[in-house]
Amino acid sequence: MPSACCAAVATVLLVDDDAMYRRALAAFLDASYDLDVVGDTGDGIEAMTLAERLRPDAVVIDLAMPGTNGFDVAEKILAALPGTAVILVTGSPGGHERERARLLGAQLLEKGDPLPVENALRTLTRKTPPV
Repeated sequence: MPSACCAAVATVLLVDDDAMYRRALAAFLDASYDLDVVGDTGDGIEAMTLAERLRPDAVVIDLAMPGTNGFDVAEKILAALPGTAVILVTGSPGGHERERARLLGAQLLEKGDPLPVENALRTLTRKTPPV
């Protein structure tokens, strides 16, 4: 959980069917002073309900999930909550996926190392660490 320091906190929703990845990413992000994971789900449909209820600053979405895909979830969230930062993650991002993410107004990152996700969240939500 972020400290009550003077920095603004960006709220984050995690959407990934891999519960272990979600837990690890949530723990990593919650250790930051300026990022607060306010919800998580492994289901794209539930992601919409959570996003509308929680109104996070940013959503991190797995590109490949059973029953739906990250592009569809991102499109619905962005339509319902314009201005929400969206980061799509996948095991091996290709050019087509990067272009589609760009056209949606989302960023596509390789799934794995949480640091690029953390950095992208700060950039997209305009949250930067103190100097």
